[in-house]
Amino acid sequence: MLRCCGLMVLAMLADALAVTVGAQSAAPSTDPDPLANYYRNTLIWQNQTTHAIGRLWLNPDGRYFAFFNMGPQAKMPDTHGPFQVQGREGSYTLRAAGAQYRLCLWPQAPRITLGAQVQGELYAGADCYPLAPHPVGDLWSESTDPAGPVYKFWFVRGR
Repeated sequence: MLRCCGLMVLAMLADALAVTVGAQSAAPSTDPDPLANYYRNTLIWQNQTTHAIGRLWLNPDGRYFAFFNMGPQAKMPDTHGPFQVQGREGSYTLRAAGAQYRLCLWPQAPRITLGAQVQGELYAGADCYPLAPHPVGDLWSESTDPAGPVYKFWFVRGR
């Protein structure tokens, strides 16, 4: 009787293992990268209130570059700024937030404060920003914060 039950337990364990392995292998193994269209292309945006313009480049290795054109300058900057064109680089992660994504940016050290950051421009600081997949050539407007400005976005081919 013990031999019979031992074989039954082994058979049940084997079935459970087969179900578990089958469930794991049935899971999608190649989820499409939601940022794939962003690599080697440029996301351009314009704050419709301040008219500042920015560009964002995302690389598949988790690095980003952001450039900001703050518009005409009232006076010539000294060696420490403020500069009309500013930029920063760093690393990023993409986090799922329900059906949406959040692009979390971490500027590279030293973390200097940019005029774009002081002005509250999109992608200027260490923060998580809403980002949706878009096809190259897409044009749209949205506000990333209900109390914030509206941004116009262009997603263009190349860098």
